[in-house]
Amino acid sequence: MHITPEKIKEAAEALECTELKSFMFQEPTAGPLTKPRRSSRSTRRSTRGTRRSSRGSRRSTRRSHRSTRRSRRSTRRSRRSTRRSRRSTRRSRRSTRRSRRSTRRSRRSTRRSRRSTRRSRRSTRRSRRSTRRSRRSTRRSRRSTRRSTRRS
Repeated sequence: MHITPEKIKEAAEALECTELKSFMFQEPTAGPLTKPRRSSRSTRRSTRGTRRSSRGSRRSTRRSHRSTRRSRRSTRRSRRSTRRSRRSTRRSRRSTRRSRRSTRRSRRSTRRSRRSTRRSRRSTRRSRRSTRRSRRSTRRSRRSTRRSTRRS
């Protein structure tokens, strides 16, 4: 954007309307460079008293600031400790849950293994029974055939 002399004139006219121009062209008013000396004793006494009172008020304000800082620190520390304790309780709860899960799983696995062993034992018993029966039946059939051959 190019600034033209017409725009500058418009801006100067606008400044003339405001109080800014009068403020800009005022002569600076120089204040006193040194403090005037007071000679009377009564004024010295009064200033001493005010200085002392101001010192006391400053001390009390400093003390109050210190106490507020300490209280803030203590509250921060207590918050940190509560956070830490919460974290530790959460971790312990998690660990107990995990251990419970693991014990449940181990119990389930042992139950399953026991069931499987029982089933296998049953099946072996059944197979033994069946083999015994079959042997008996073969023996009987052999006997009967022998008898029949002897008779005839």
